[in-house]
Amino acid sequence: MIKRVGFFREFAPQDADPAAPSVHDAVRPYGLHDESGLLSYLASGTEIFSAMGAERDAITGDEWIPGAGSLVTDGTWMWPVELRHYVERYHAELPEEFMAAVRAARYSAAPVTRRRTEEIILEVFGRSSFAAQAFERQGADGFFTWYLSDLTSETCGRMLDSLAIAGLKARHPLTGDITLSAATGGSGGARPVRDTRPPPEVLADPAAGEVTLYLWFASDIFTTVGVRRPEGTTAAVVHSLAGLHEPEREQVVAALVRALDQLRTHCMGFVLDRADQP
Repeated sequence: MIKRVGFFREFAPQDADPAAPSVHDAVRPYGLHDESGLLSYLASGTEIFSAMGAERDAITGDEWIPGAGSLVTDGTWMWPVELRHYVERYHAELPEEFMAAVRAARYSAAPVTRRRTEEIILEVFGRSSFAAQAFERQGADGFFTWYLSDLTSETCGRMLDSLAIAGLKARHPLTGDITLSAATGGSGGARPVRDTRPPPEVLADPAAGEVTLYLWFASDIFTTVGVRRPEGTTAAVVHSLAGLHEPEREQVVAALVRALDQLRTHCMGFVLDRADQP
Protein backbone atom coordinates (compact mmCIF):
# COMPACT_ATOMS: atom_id res chain seq x y z
CA MET A 1 0.00 0.00 0.00
CA ILE A 2 1.33 3.44 -0.91
CA LYS A 3 2.19 5.73 2.00
CA ARG A 4 1.00 9.34 1.88
CA VAL A 5 2.89 12.39 3.10
CA GLY A 6 2.16 16.11 2.92
CA PHE A 7 -1.58 15.91 2.19
CA PHE A 8 -2.64 18.76 4.44
CA ARG A 9 -6.35 19.41 4.78
CA GLU A 10 -6.14 22.92 3.30
CA PHE A 11 -4.95 21.61 -0.05
CA ALA A 12 -7.07 21.23 -3.19
CA PRO A 13 -10.51 19.61 -2.63
CA GLN A 14 -9.55 16.43 -4.49
CA ASP A 15 -6.73 15.87 -1.99
CA ALA A 16 -8.43 17.24 1.12
CA ASP A 17 -9.00 15.02 4.14
CA PRO A 18 -10.79 16.55 7.14
CA ALA A 19 -8.78 14.24 9.42
CA ALA A 20 -5.45 15.30 7.91
CA PRO A 21 -3.13 17.67 9.81
CA SER A 22 -3.23 21.39 9.11
CA VAL A 23 -0.42 22.94 7.11
CA HIS A 24 -0.46 25.82 9.59
CA ASP A 25 0.65 23.43 12.34
CA ALA A 26 3.52 22.18 10.17
CA VAL A 27 5.09 25.63 9.71
CA ARG A 28 8.51 26.05 11.36
CA PRO A 29 10.62 29.22 11.75
CA TYR A 30 13.66 27.58 10.16
CA GLY A 31 14.42 24.48 8.14
CA LEU A 32 16.29 21.29 8.92
CA HIS A 33 20.03 21.16 8.40
CA ASP A 34 19.41 19.05 5.27
CA GLU A 35 16.35 20.88 3.94
CA SER A 36 18.04 21.46 0.59
CA GLY A 37 18.42 17.69 0.24
CA LEU A 38 14.74 17.22 1.09
CA LEU A 39 13.76 19.74 -1.59
CA SER A 40 15.90 17.87 -4.11
CA TYR A 41 14.19 14.61 -3.16
CA LEU A 42 10.70 16.05 -3.52
CA ALA A 43 11.62 17.37 -6.96
CA SER A 44 13.15 14.06 -8.10
CA GLY A 45 10.06 11.88 -7.63
CA THR A 46 8.01 10.44 -10.48
CA GLU A 47 4.85 12.39 -11.33
CA ILE A 48 1.97 9.94 -11.71
CA PHE A 49 -0.94 12.37 -12.03
CA SER A 50 -0.82 15.80 -13.61
CA ALA A 51 -3.27 18.53 -12.65
CA MET A 52 -3.74 21.57 -14.85
CA GLY A 53 -3.99 25.07 -13.49
CA ALA A 54 -2.78 26.40 -10.15
CA GLU A 55 -3.88 26.83 -6.54
CA ARG A 56 -3.28 29.75 -4.19
CA ASP A 57 -0.83 29.41 -1.32
CA ALA A 58 -3.03 28.00 1.48
CA ILE A 59 -1.26 30.03 4.17
CA THR A 60 -0.98 33.57 2.80
CA GLY A 61 -2.95 33.39 -0.46
CA ASP A 62 -0.41 35.72 -2.04
CA GLU A 63 1.11 33.26 -4.50
CA TRP A 64 -0.13 30.80 -7.10
CA ILE A 65 1.36 27.29 -7.15
CA PRO A 66 1.39 25.83 -10.69
CA GLY A 67 0.30 22.22 -11.01
CA ALA A 68 -1.05 22.00 -7.46
CA GLY A 69 -2.96 18.75 -7.07
CA SER A 70 -0.49 16.76 -9.17
CA LEU A 71 0.81 13.63 -7.47
CA VAL A 72 4.43 12.50 -7.13
CA THR A 73 5.86 9.22 -5.83
CA ASP A 74 9.09 7.39 -5.08
CA GLY A 75 7.35 4.03 -5.28
CA THR A 76 6.80 3.81 -1.52
CA TRP A 77 5.61 7.31 -0.62
CA MET A 78 3.28 9.65 -2.51
CA TRP A 79 3.00 13.42 -2.06
CA PRO A 80 1.32 16.40 -3.77
CA VAL A 81 3.62 18.40 -6.01
CA GLU A 82 2.87 21.59 -4.03
CA LEU A 83 4.47 20.10 -0.91
CA ARG A 84 7.85 21.31 -2.12
CA HIS A 85 6.56 24.90 -2.06
CA TYR A 86 5.57 24.65 1.60
CA VAL A 87 8.86 23.06 2.63
CA GLU A 88 10.85 25.70 0.78
CA ARG A 89 8.83 28.74 1.92
CA TYR A 90 7.57 27.67 5.36
CA HIS A 91 9.97 24.84 6.32
CA ALA A 92 6.96 22.53 6.71
CA GLU A 93 7.73 19.68 9.09
CA LEU A 94 7.29 16.17 7.71
CA PRO A 95 7.06 12.79 9.52
CA GLU A 96 10.35 11.35 10.70
CA GLU A 97 9.60 8.04 8.97
CA PHE A 98 9.56 9.85 5.62
CA MET A 99 12.66 11.86 6.46
CA ALA A 100 14.52 8.65 7.35
CA ALA A 101 13.64 7.23 3.92
CA VAL A 102 14.82 10.44 2.23
CA ARG A 103 18.16 10.32 4.02
CA ALA A 104 18.65 6.62 3.36
CA ALA A 105 18.15 7.32 -0.35
CA ARG A 106 20.78 10.10 -0.23
CA TYR A 107 18.21 12.75 -1.21
CA SER A 108 17.42 11.33 -4.64
CA ALA A 109 14.27 9.35 -5.40
CA ALA A 110 14.92 6.24 -7.45
CA PRO A 111 13.07 5.88 -10.78
CA VAL A 112 9.70 4.16 -10.46
CA THR A 113 8.96 1.32 -12.86
CA ARG A 114 5.94 1.53 -15.14
CA ARG A 115 4.40 -1.50 -13.44
CA ARG A 116 4.72 0.06 -9.99
CA THR A 117 3.32 3.34 -11.32
CA GLU A 118 0.28 1.51 -12.66
CA GLU A 119 -0.22 -0.26 -9.32
CA ILE A 120 -0.13 3.04 -7.42
CA ILE A 121 -2.53 4.82 -9.78
CA LEU A 122 -5.02 1.96 -9.64
CA GLU A 123 -4.74 1.87 -5.84
CA VAL A 124 -5.31 5.62 -5.52
CA PHE A 125 -7.99 6.16 -8.15
CA GLY A 126 -9.53 2.73 -8.70
CA ARG A 127 -10.18 1.09 -12.05
CA SER A 128 -13.70 2.50 -12.47
CA SER A 129 -12.71 6.13 -11.94
CA PHE A 130 -11.27 6.52 -15.42
CA ALA A 131 -14.48 5.46 -17.15
CA ALA A 132 -16.46 7.70 -14.81
CA GLN A 133 -14.16 10.60 -15.70
CA ALA A 134 -14.89 10.02 -19.37
CA PHE A 135 -18.64 10.41 -18.88
CA GLU A 136 -18.52 13.30 -16.40
CA ARG A 137 -15.93 15.68 -17.81
CA GLN A 138 -17.05 19.17 -18.78
CA GLY A 139 -15.07 21.72 -20.75
CA ALA A 140 -14.80 23.99 -23.74
CA ASP A 141 -16.08 22.94 -27.15
CA GLY A 142 -13.96 22.23 -30.19
CA PHE A 143 -13.78 19.46 -32.76
CA PHE A 144 -11.77 17.96 -35.61
CA THR A 145 -14.00 16.35 -38.25
CA TRP A 146 -12.73 14.17 -41.10
CA TYR A 147 -14.95 13.31 -44.07
CA LEU A 148 -14.04 9.80 -45.19
CA SER A 149 -15.42 7.67 -47.98
CA ASP A 150 -16.45 4.05 -47.57
CA LEU A 151 -15.85 3.65 -43.85
CA THR A 152 -16.02 -0.12 -43.32
CA SER A 153 -14.86 -2.08 -40.30
CA GLU A 154 -11.58 -2.65 -42.18
CA THR A 155 -10.94 1.03 -42.93
CA CYS A 156 -12.16 1.96 -39.47
CA GLY A 157 -9.65 -0.51 -38.06
CA ARG A 158 -6.88 1.15 -40.06
CA MET A 159 -8.04 4.52 -38.78
CA LEU A 160 -7.84 3.37 -35.15
CA ASP A 161 -4.44 1.78 -35.80
CA SER A 162 -3.20 5.12 -37.20
CA LEU A 163 -4.59 6.95 -34.19
CA ALA A 164 -2.88 4.49 -31.84
CA ILE A 165 0.46 5.04 -33.61
CA ALA A 166 -0.11 8.79 -33.24
CA GLY A 167 -0.61 8.34 -29.48
CA LEU A 168 -4.42 8.10 -29.16
CA LYS A 169 -5.29 4.59 -27.98
CA ALA A 170 -8.69 2.96 -27.54
CA ARG A 171 -7.53 1.01 -24.49
CA HIS A 172 -6.84 2.92 -21.31
CA PRO A 173 -3.04 2.88 -20.78
CA LEU A 174 -3.36 1.59 -17.22
CA THR A 175 -6.56 -0.43 -17.02
CA GLY A 176 -6.78 -1.72 -20.59
CA ASP A 177 -10.50 -0.90 -20.65
CA ILE A 178 -12.35 0.19 -23.79
CA THR A 179 -15.08 2.81 -23.26
CA LEU A 180 -17.93 3.25 -25.73
CA SER A 181 -20.93 5.53 -25.24
CA ALA A 182 -24.04 6.62 -27.12
CA ALA A 183 -25.90 9.93 -26.95
CA THR A 184 -29.18 10.00 -25.08
CA GLY A 185 -32.04 12.43 -25.37
CA GLY A 186 -32.79 15.21 -22.91
CA SER A 187 -30.22 15.98 -20.23
CA GLY A 188 -29.13 12.39 -19.71
CA GLY A 189 -25.89 12.89 -21.62
CA ALA A 190 -23.92 9.86 -22.72
CA ARG A 191 -24.66 6.32 -21.66
CA PRO A 192 -22.27 3.34 -21.71
CA VAL A 193 -22.55 0.93 -24.62
CA ARG A 194 -22.17 -2.77 -23.88
CA ASP A 195 -21.04 -4.24 -27.17
CA THR A 196 -18.61 -7.14 -27.25
CA ARG A 197 -17.67 -6.57 -30.88
CA PRO A 198 -14.31 -4.93 -31.69
CA PRO A 199 -14.56 -1.09 -31.76
CA PRO A 200 -14.00 -0.88 -35.56
CA GLU A 201 -17.09 -3.01 -36.17
CA VAL A 202 -19.22 -0.94 -33.80
CA LEU A 203 -18.14 2.40 -35.27
CA ALA A 204 -18.59 1.21 -38.85
CA ASP A 205 -22.05 -0.25 -38.24
CA PRO A 206 -24.78 2.24 -39.33
CA ALA A 207 -27.30 0.38 -37.19
CA ALA A 208 -25.31 1.18 -34.05
CA GLY A 209 -26.28 4.86 -34.26
CA GLU A 210 -23.97 7.65 -33.16
CA VAL A 211 -21.59 5.69 -30.99
CA THR A 212 -18.56 7.40 -29.44
CA LEU A 213 -15.25 5.75 -28.62
CA TYR A 214 -12.91 7.23 -26.00
CA LEU A 215 -9.28 7.59 -27.10
CA TRP A 216 -6.65 8.02 -24.40
CA PHE A 217 -3.65 10.28 -24.84
CA ALA A 218 -2.59 9.69 -21.22
CA SER A 219 -4.17 8.10 -18.15
CA ASP A 220 -6.06 11.34 -17.42
CA ILE A 221 -6.24 12.94 -20.91
CA PHE A 222 -8.62 11.75 -23.60
CA THR A 223 -10.55 12.75 -26.67
CA THR A 224 -13.48 10.98 -28.31
CA VAL A 225 -14.21 9.82 -31.83
CA GLY A 226 -17.68 9.25 -33.24
CA VAL A 227 -19.06 8.50 -36.69
CA ARG A 228 -21.96 10.30 -38.37
CA ARG A 229 -23.26 9.56 -41.86
CA PRO A 230 -24.64 12.75 -43.42
CA GLU A 231 -25.25 11.19 -46.83
CA GLY A 232 -24.63 7.99 -48.76
CA THR A 233 -21.30 6.32 -48.06
CA THR A 234 -19.66 9.49 -46.73
CA ALA A 235 -18.78 9.26 -43.04
CA ALA A 236 -18.09 12.26 -40.82
CA VAL A 237 -15.57 11.12 -38.24
CA VAL A 238 -15.86 13.64 -35.40
CA HIS A 239 -13.10 14.01 -32.81
CA SER A 240 -14.15 16.08 -29.81
CA LEU A 241 -11.65 18.49 -28.23
CA ALA A 242 -14.00 19.39 -25.38
CA GLY A 243 -12.46 19.63 -21.94
CA LEU A 244 -8.87 19.72 -23.17
CA HIS A 245 -6.60 22.51 -21.97
CA GLU A 246 -3.26 23.70 -23.26
CA PRO A 247 -0.82 22.16 -23.98
CA GLU A 248 -2.79 18.91 -24.17
CA ARG A 249 -5.20 20.34 -26.75
CA GLU A 250 -2.42 21.08 -29.24
CA GLN A 251 -0.75 17.72 -28.54
CA VAL A 252 -3.99 15.89 -29.32
CA VAL A 253 -4.59 17.98 -32.46
CA ALA A 254 -1.05 17.17 -33.62
CA ALA A 255 -1.73 13.46 -33.06
CA LEU A 256 -4.94 13.69 -35.10
CA VAL A 257 -3.11 15.40 -37.95
CA ARG A 258 -0.47 12.66 -37.96
CA ALA A 259 -3.17 10.00 -38.13
CA LEU A 260 -5.07 11.84 -40.86
CA ASP A 261 -1.93 11.95 -42.97
CA GLN A 262 -1.93 8.14 -42.99
CA LEU A 263 -5.52 8.11 -44.30
CA ARG A 264 -5.30 10.94 -46.83
CA THR A 265 -6.26 8.72 -49.77
CA HIS A 266 -9.70 8.20 -48.18
CA CYS A 267 -10.12 11.73 -46.84
CA MET A 268 -12.47 14.03 -48.74
CA GLY A 269 -11.80 17.01 -46.46
CA PHE A 270 -11.67 18.04 -42.83
CA VAL A 271 -12.73 20.85 -40.50
CA LEU A 272 -10.80 21.90 -37.41
CA ASP A 273 -12.42 24.17 -34.80
CA ARG A 274 -10.15 25.12 -31.91
CA ALA A 275 -12.79 26.64 -29.66
CA ASP A 276 -11.46 29.19 -27.18
CA GLN A 277 -11.31 28.17 -23.57
CA PRO A 278 -14.10 29.67 -21.45
